[in-house]
Amino acid sequence: MNIKWNNETLFSKGIIVEKIPVITRAKKRFERYDVPGRNGALIVDKGTYDTFICSLSCHFNVEYDINEIKSFLNGFGKLSLDGTTEYEAMVNNQLDFADIDRSGFKKFTIQFLCNPIKHDINPTEVNILSSTTTLTIDGTANTYPVLEIVGNDDVSITFNGKTFNLYDLVGSKIYTLDCESKEIYDNNNNNVSNQMQFDFPYLIPGENVISYSGTITSFKIIYKKAFI
Repeated sequence: MNIKWNNETLFSKGIIVEKIPVITRAKKRFERYDVPGRNGALIVDKGTYDTFICSLSCHFNVEYDINEIKSFLNGFGKLSLDGTTEYEAMVNNQLDFADIDRSGFKKFTIQFLCNPIKHDINPTEVNILSSTTTLTIDGTANTYPVLEIVGNDDVSITFNGKTFNLYDLVGSKIYTLDCESKEIYDNNNNNVSNQMQFDFPYLIPGENVISYSGTITSFKIIYKKAFI
């Protein structure tokens, strides 16, 4: 089983996963209101999802360093169950090791508390070569890309009808927009987020219409497909 924690396989640490639970769609968040005079309840979709627990039943041989395993299975990181996608997660339980037979194997359970959205491990890069482009995203959840832009003066960029502006661009610089952390850096690693007006864009599943006006000489979108 090609299960990875922070880009290292569990098998490389001598950990054998006996059983992987079935991963179901995360629970959507709703608010319920009982309204006087109304039958039933008023249900409001909050548009977000709960975290969930992923439990792995494992064992390992005592020939491996138990302290190394404890150190490895600790804190926050990335959990991949298939080698191609990953969840942001944290180890959610105290690891209890128990003998299961005379051969020296020890059995334990790892509980990961996972964020509901998983992403491709490897990013996709797309060069935007026209002032109007349709980009089709395979996935089932919104994803927040990184944009690398080279341009001059003031430019306007529109994702799916929502526009943001960049001001005072210098053509010798590359501007990197991290749409998840909502920060902009130039290629000298200076934070230039104050050169932007309006909110950072995101990509939706399916077709995304992207356009711009002004002088842009290079425009790259780097994203990881997202799934719920």
